Amino acid sequence: MRDGSSEPGRIDSQSELAPPVSEKPRHLEIRLVAREQILRESLYESLAKAVLESHSVRASAGEPRRILDVGCGRGELLRLLAAKGHEAVGVDSEPACVEASSRYARCVSGRLEDLPRLFCRGQFDVIVLSHVLEHLPRPLDALGVLSDMGADCYVVAVPNLHRVSRLVRAVFGSARADHPAHLYGWGRAEFEALLGEAGFSVTSWHADRVTLNPFGGSLGALASGALRPLETRLLPLLFPLVASSLIATCRPTESGAGD
Repeated sequence: MRDGSSEPGRIDSQSELAPPVSEKPRHLEIRLVAREQILRESLYESLAKAVLESHSVRASAGEPRRILDVGCGRGELLRLLAAKGHEAVGVDSEPACVEASSRYARCVSGRLEDLPRLFCRGQFDVIVLSHVLEHLPRPLDALGVLSDMGADCYVVAVPNLHRVSRLVRAVFGSARADHPAHLYGWGRAEFEALLGEAGFSVTSWHADRVTLNPFGGSLGALASGALRPLETRLLPLLFPLVASSLIATCRPTESGAGD
């Protein structure tokens, strides 16, 4: 730990918030199929928009920001932010992800509970945690670690349980799980309640993509490409509550600031 102002004691060093660095998560695939790559692009573009539109008391509009991407994966968001001149840093527990992300920005190996050891409190203007919470056995504790890092703003994203594809499956009686590694799921109201319990106040919501195309393979990739203007522009404006992801820009409340 680099200073004594944070409280890593929220979770112990043997916490199960994330797998050990030496253990490859079973859900990880470094190479994405074409359709998944297209859908992921919409997520990262929306995350970048949320980060760049967030308010920071330490960085004026248009100035470079210091941004930490926790669980940065393949580095897609780091690439977008670094290309716009921002000081983006990634952290991930998977060595292959650290290697892939390091092509775009500085990336270090570590787990979420390692943040107080790896970085100083207040070092970043914005901290991003995207599609990580649903994998963690104690998401409330994980959000507490983020809050203790003392950023001005946080962008937190999770899969939306009310997205179109899941609602269609429910209508037709499918009990298929979203993903075998997902331990939790939220709609917008429930996710906002979780953030509030963790001491965050949501300042804005962002929708990535309302996906109508049910096809996979090369046909699905072609359809997703053709439907992009509809699925990423018009439908998220009209029906944000059924977008693929819930993306919340939030700030610590006074009582949850951890100072």
